[in-house]
Amino acid sequence: MSFKLFAQGVRKPSIWESVFSEKNDFEIVRKWCVWYNDKCLEAKEDPLNQETICQVFGFFAKSEVIVGTAVDLQHAALDNQSLSMLSISKMATNLFNLVERRRGPIPKKSRMVMNILPISVPKEYYLGKSTVRYKKEIYDSLRDETIPPFLFTNNKEILTFADLDKANPLSSYIKNPITTLRTEEFQKQNPALSAELVNIHLRRIFWNKGLYRDPRADVYYFPMRDKTKERIEVFDHRGKKRWVVRKIIRTMETKYHKKGEINFFFHRGVELRTPTYWGESYCELIPRRYYTLDGEKWVDGEIRARIDRKFRNPKFDRCKTRLGLMKFWKFILFEPGYLIPPERWFEKFKFGNFLTETVNWSPKVIGRTQMRIWDYKGES
Repeated sequence: MSFKLFAQGVRKPSIWESVFSEKNDFEIVRKWCVWYNDKCLEAKEDPLNQETICQVFGFFAKSEVIVGTAVDLQHAALDNQSLSMLSISKMATNLFNLVERRRGPIPKKSRMVMNILPISVPKEYYLGKSTVRYKKEIYDSLRDETIPPFLFTNNKEILTFADLDKANPLSSYIKNPITTLRTEEFQKQNPALSAELVNIHLRRIFWNKGLYRDPRADVYYFPMRDKTKERIEVFDHRGKKRWVVRKIIRTMETKYHKKGEINFFFHRGVELRTPTYWGESYCELIPRRYYTLDGEKWVDGEIRARIDRKFRNPKFDRCKTRLGLMKFWKFILFEPGYLIPPERWFEKFKFGNFLTETVNWSPKVIGRTQMRIWDYKGES
């Protein structure tokens, strides 16, 4: 009786050929058994005796290792049953059936978690005609004061969710009368502008939580102001510490840089959008890898892209990792906790949970060690 052992790949094919089939080098088999016995002694298990070693040698002599794919295995099995697989039509049919079985999702219910959550915005917003021609004039005049977020339109109108009372420095730059309007109607009539109004207010909330923002990428991240630290950590939604910024040090000497110098800073970032759908405001969270050269100031996208291409980690994009980061950022952005005291209008914003949907299928999760199709011998 002969045995065929199928493997997707072997590290040292020449050694395997010496152990199995007609070559069957006893010295190599003996070395393997010695290695195996050493492992048994470490695990406090019974080692192989001389009789068993001879049996192993006999088994290896009757065995053949075949490196190939699942399709190769099917071919060998059918050949062993004296069924011809040399016909092109039969081979094509076999491959087609194999693809058909693999392409469909698993017919099992699963729950999809979306990276979008609803926002309850203030029911009313305020609109007034500006007394100045440019937005910059307001910022220049109120440089030493805390100015609530506002939109300055092309029609020289100011829009804000903050109460325009005497305590609001913006009131000095708005002509009477000030109009109070329904946010719900604004969201339906002008979704894009209403989304921008919501977004500009959320920026202030996140700034008070200690986050910086890259205006070009719309990515928020924690800065590292103290460069003597190796990392910055915060508590996540589970009450555990989680790093948000790491200092990456150069490990090699180069022509232009010395070993031990700061290479760059790696930030856990989040891209945030505030679209308006069906007359309601939502927040989309997309976890991002973000990089800076000094730990604070945002840099050009091409510089970040070069760093990302070199240090990319595929584990970052796995479903469980991404879901964990979504929950982490939801906690950081929307739960109470500020470095700068919150302003009065902050309490007008409420945030919901991630939207979910139950579907009648499940994706097939590929393990970390699973070889991809291009890794298989004989397939391109």
